[in-house]
Amino acid sequence: MTDVQKYSYHTHNNALGVFDGKSSAEEMISKAEELGFEAIGVSNHLCVHPNMPRGVSKMFFSDPEKALDIYKRMYAELDEVAASHKIKVYKGFEVDFFPSAVWRGWFEKIIKQLDYDYLIGASHFIRSADETFLCNIYHLDRLPSATTDEQMREYLRGYWDNVKGAVESGYFDFMAHLDYCTLFELSSTPEWDDVKWDLIETMASRRQAFEINTGGIAKIGRPFPEWRICDELVKREVPVIVSCDSHDVSQIGRHFAEVEDYLAEKGCKHRFKLSE
Repeated sequence: MTDVQKYSYHTHNNALGVFDGKSSAEEMISKAEELGFEAIGVSNHLCVHPNMPRGVSKMFFSDPEKALDIYKRMYAELDEVAASHKIKVYKGFEVDFFPSAVWRGWFEKIIKQLDYDYLIGASHFIRSADETFLCNIYHLDRLPSATTDEQMREYLRGYWDNVKGAVESGYFDFMAHLDYCTLFELSSTPEWDDVKWDLIETMASRRQAFEINTGGIAKIGRPFPEWRICDELVKREVPVIVSCDSHDVSQIGRHFAEVEDYLAEKGCKHRFKLSE
């Protein structure tokens, strides 16, 4: 029987009524203990940008000082909860990367003031090249009705530029759901294969760890990234971690056994794990 990974660093909770998890930190940590996990990492979203869409989500910030205050309070709450449990609890962030100098300056200032254990790189936004327009892929219904196909291709190029830029930045311990936009059938056609191949080569050259996100199996029957991307990265000995991307206690460790069987079949020997 294949051994199954007994930790997950990509989880979300409902801290402070701000973040998009459905369960509390107490509930998530207790469930991980019940499942026999050796560790759990909490990685709520870090979404900060001067042009962040307003009135869409409490966890989107256009004010870095306000964001920093929320993040500090979130971590203080998490420390208090973790102190009453035996399981190792790590503090992380799932960070939406943007390439602009302004974003980098804000991000670097924020993380210097936080006691975090790891950072996950991610992209949830399509954008214009100059970043004056951002739209979370969950909110595509907010796109202007006059958006053309060419504009949409530009926005999708922004998505993939964010993913590649995050890899090249060196900020992140591992990368989340590389092709997450395909959840909404974006960049699913062969015209985007060259972009995906370039990302594979970039990640391989930098040995950038990536996750196989089992949330995709629950949603569309295959993980993020798609199996063929996983195949290429595993073949190139890029370190991999299995992530549940859980937003609810019922999702912790979902489909881990299935992915472990896949990794065993591929002879994967290079796994990512935080050191104590």
